[in-house]
Amino acid sequence: MIKKWLRNSRMGFLSGQSGIMRRMLREEGGWQSHLIKTSEYIQQAVKDQQPKSIRILGSGWLLDVPMQFLIERCERIILTDIVHPNQIINKYSGYNNVEFETLDITGGIVDLIYNQKKKDFEGNEFIQKISAIKPLIFSEDIIVSVNLLSQLSVILTDYLTKKIKLTDIQSMAIMEEIQKKHIEILPAKKSVLIFDYEEEYHDEDGKLIGSKPTVYTTIPRGDGKREWNWRFDTKMMYKEDCKTILSVIAIRL
Repeated sequence: MIKKWLRNSRMGFLSGQSGIMRRMLREEGGWQSHLIKTSEYIQQAVKDQQPKSIRILGSGWLLDVPMQFLIERCERIILTDIVHPNQIINKYSGYNNVEFETLDITGGIVDLIYNQKKKDFEGNEFIQKISAIKPLIFSEDIIVSVNLLSQLSVILTDYLTKKIKLTDIQSMAIMEEIQKKHIEILPAKKSVLIFDYEEEYHDEDGKLIGSKPTVYTTIPRGDGKREWNWRFDTKMMYKEDCKTILSVIAIRL
């Protein structure tokens, strides 16, 4: 238990969760449109498919998950994350149909990166190790991946970069493979995928001054596609001297 806590702390999973909450509060309601759109998209999928069970991947603070709506309509809600905020456990552990599962949804990529030694690292071989990891299998009626596809790969590659001087090409190749493996765990005909795919940088006057992709793998076409912008950071603290807006896609796979 202590080993996992140390791993999660060192790799940034704990600080990452705290950072998300701090940024949301700092934005003073600026996230509201994104959170509402995400919640509404999940609600519509549940209305259409009427699942008895639903699994939320990367549940975290549940900022964008319509929990009361799900509690009233689903027999089982499995909140899945590598670490759960204590406040969320306390809030929902009293519901008979809400379960918490503490899980590395990458199926082992977290430990692979955590245990990687600098002297043993070889880029192509490392990517092959990621590719060889068997994806987890989930059996619930709906699987929801919420704002996780790019963020998980960033946390993991950022940690690896602290240990090993990755080139930009190596970093993108590893992110691509991590994202590809995430898509593999989402079963066809019963998955909801909500993710950012691009960061846009704007100056103080709102003028676009740059952008970069956040997803490098191929995304299945899916159904019910919706797109919107997420005013992620308007206080110019995520990227110095510019405001960051994320381009978001929601699809059903």
